[in-house]
Amino acid sequence: MTAPGDNKDKLQEALQLCTIHSERMLFAEEKLKKHFPLSKATYLQLQPEELSFFDQLIFRFSKLQDSMGSRLFPALLLNLGENVKGIPFIDLLNKLEELEIINSADDWLLLRETRNIVTHEYPFVTEEVIQGLNLLHKHTGLLSDIWKQSKNYTHKRFKL
Repeated sequence: MTAPGDNKDKLQEALQLCTIHSERMLFAEEKLKKHFPLSKATYLQLQPEELSFFDQLIFRFSKLQDSMGSRLFPALLLNLGENVKGIPFIDLLNKLEELEIINSADDWLLLRETRNIVTHEYPFVTEEVIQGLNLLHKHTGLLSDIWKQSKNYTHKRFKL
């Protein structure tokens, strides 16, 4: 059995990790915002430094979503006294929606699709890469909003 203090520590660690991913994701997005919506002409003119910010955006978007899904959400629910062991992830999302911690489980699943699109890069299929990056740009705000909502809920509820 896990001690209540351990659950709070896990929640605090998850918050710290997600904060790092969020800050770095938003930094990369700020560096790239002038390029969106991304066109083929713009994409083909990108300099190596700019391409590295796209890589950072993809990586941090993915890491933030993974960290929230695998660490923050379970720790949050555990601290609320919910049983999360052996529960399918969709049920966990539905519980978060029911508790109004997130607005929509469907939004989260949409973000997962976006992550899957941009992490399976095929550089020789330029049009698909550009579409994926434009989708990522569009959904970075949604992921950031879900993160802020979850963080604010956690701070208010647990005074962390």
